[in-house]
Amino acid sequence: VLVLVLLSRLRPARSAADKEIILEISGALSREFRLADTGVDVKSFGGAVILGGNVREHRQMERAVQIARATGGVKSVESRISVTPSG
Repeated sequence: VLVLVLLSRLRPARSAADKEIILEISGALSREFRLADTGVDVKSFGGAVILGGNVREHRQMERAVQIARATGGVKSVESRISVTPSG
């Protein structure tokens, strides 16, 4: 537990701009996709966005990246989203 506390203190706190980016992208994704269809996690570090999680279709992954890129303040987008078809 002590190691986790120390590591969390070494990591810089998210800026207000990064928090706003995360909220904006997350909100847009929830409006675009039904919650059952996507499980995309959004992180932002100095405007560098990392998308992770799972979606059911390749087009959902592509759309998530488009949404992130179109968000103000975003400098770059890295997708770590996995496509896992249901069935």
